[in-house]
Amino acid sequence: MLNPEQERAVKHFGKPLLVVAGAGSGKTKTLAHKVEFLVKEKGIDPARILAITFTNKAGKEIFDRVKAVAGVELSWVGTFHSTGLKLIREESKYLGIRPNVAVFEGQERTSLLKRLAKGANLNLPEFEDYIARRIEDLQPPGAKFENLFQQYLKTLHELNVLDFTFIMYYVHKLVTSKKIDKFDFVLIDEFQDTNTIQYEIVKALEKQNVCVVGDPNQCIYEWRYARPENILRFNTDFNPDVIKLERNYRSVPAVIYIANAVLSESQAQWKDLIPVLKPTKSGEQKPVLVAFNKEDEEALYIASQIENLRASTELNDIAILVRTSFVTDSIERALQSKKIPYRVVGTVKFFERAEVKDVLCFFKLLTNPYDKVSLERAIKIATRGIGEKTIESILKIGGENAIAGCKLAINTLDEYKAKEMEQFLRSLSYLYQGLNNYNERIVRFLGMIDFDGYLQRTYKDYEDRLDNVKELLKYLNQKHSEGYTIQEVLSEVGFSEEDEESAKAVKIMTIHASKGLEFKVVFLPRLEEGILPHEKSMRFNKIEEELRLFYVAVTRAREILYMTYCKNSKQSRFLSYIPRQLINMQAQSASAPRTHLKIGDLVSHQLFGQGKVLGIEGEKITVEFKVGKKTIHHAFLKKI
Repeated sequence: MLNPEQERAVKHFGKPLLVVAGAGSGKTKTLAHKVEFLVKEKGIDPARILAITFTNKAGKEIFDRVKAVAGVELSWVGTFHSTGLKLIREESKYLGIRPNVAVFEGQERTSLLKRLAKGANLNLPEFEDYIARRIEDLQPPGAKFENLFQQYLKTLHELNVLDFTFIMYYVHKLVTSKKIDKFDFVLIDEFQDTNTIQYEIVKALEKQNVCVVGDPNQCIYEWRYARPENILRFNTDFNPDVIKLERNYRSVPAVIYIANAVLSESQAQWKDLIPVLKPTKSGEQKPVLVAFNKEDEEALYIASQIENLRASTELNDIAILVRTSFVTDSIERALQSKKIPYRVVGTVKFFERAEVKDVLCFFKLLTNPYDKVSLERAIKIATRGIGEKTIESILKIGGENAIAGCKLAINTLDEYKAKEMEQFLRSLSYLYQGLNNYNERIVRFLGMIDFDGYLQRTYKDYEDRLDNVKELLKYLNQKHSEGYTIQEVLSEVGFSEEDEESAKAVKIMTIHASKGLEFKVVFLPRLEEGILPHEKSMRFNKIEEELRLFYVAVTRAREILYMTYCKNSKQSRFLSYIPRQLINMQAQSASAPRTHLKIGDLVSHQLFGQGKVLGIEGEKITVEFKVGKKTIHHAFLKKI
């Protein structure tokens, strides 16, 4: 059963159409019925319908729905890249490409780009950014990187491969140089996430029988060159009819009213296109807003609420959505303390992230000089010009003791490499001398080895990686203040028992990764200035996209929404956009129960074993273990 707006969109024909589909408004259902209408009522061959989606998963969903609704299979359904590659292969003779051209991604692509950039003495992240801007955003050639760009293009041709960016390059080249007579109708989903070259491809493909579906308020990929203003360009270039889908079938009324309140603050140029969502579900529960003194209290609150929800809600229907990945550190540890299964989706767990391992490898090496894996990683981070063969010889010279090998190898190296190795050992010695007071030494040590420069050279998303390193340093500081030795910290980092394969697990993901998904319960932690909106977005005046991120996050919740922040930072400006009558403002004390432990109680800890309570200060408990005194939050202790 279609609502009136959906039915209008389905039966519209003979003129370009823009469907502005608000969150949870049933657009996939609408698209499936539209294809049925085109095939059954307008007689269009399903093999001549092009349906482009944002993800392969969405493409499969459209394919399956169309097959169920219309009884036909679409030949051309999928992402710009998957359908584009198919088009390139079929029209390869016009492009001078072999029809069996393959996709070239991942480590192989990165290795080739690194080799080319190194040979030209240029920065890899900058070169990758140039490729993206040159193609995705159709920027003009630039003097610094264009020769390298052409060399990369030539190499891809010689290898008979294409990366995702160059798939778009060749599709654009094809459709702008040759009339493509393959499609009688073009459908584009998530149009707000198209970039400049994709818009130009659509423009070249079809001017009449085209329907684009999108919501500029859900464009959260401008950093990938998505251009939400493409919807306005479509209005100008195609003069379409506009139909808004505003009835929300996903969320309870309070969530919908919050989403509308947030969007009403938008200053975007497409404000007239903003859909005002109308709830269709019933429900009286208000979203919850809670403030905490610091992050570990917030994380334990989230874990406690999930513990209470387990009786009535499947864990895989609970999501914790974060603006940036470093936020997950304290949350992961709190979930582990409650033995709540969880999965970090779309990224890796905090202590498994490369930049976190990069910092910790030095501590691992110093506490275990036989750890050759950590030595190899440490040398690559802290030195320049020492390659795989030199590292291999160092490892052989030292026998079992990796650090001894470094000392012995100095006499076998040329002058430059010997100096690099001597400096490496001096910096390690400095850190080793302060292992008992590691918190005060680590920042200076990272400066000595120019760790910041290493991050910039190595990772395109350098600033995000740096955020994770800062969070790690904060964690090390906390552990040091609680009496943890560095060996105990490393043991705790490796101590995790949650079932990764379990489908019944809480999902932790970034807001970006949550787009298109929905959950019964959603937690939005760390709603603070500098996190959401992100500090980088504040610096470059990108607040509108941050507001859209908050809107997307809120509208993932079907029934229950928790919003939290820490008072040691300033609460997010977006929270001030929400009328207070729409939310349940819980007091922190009501959500963070005091400990029931008392001095003299025997307790057990996951890492330190059994101990005796010596002192209590709020929720922090001082315990005498066999390894010494530790100060630990009561939630991590179990009374014996």
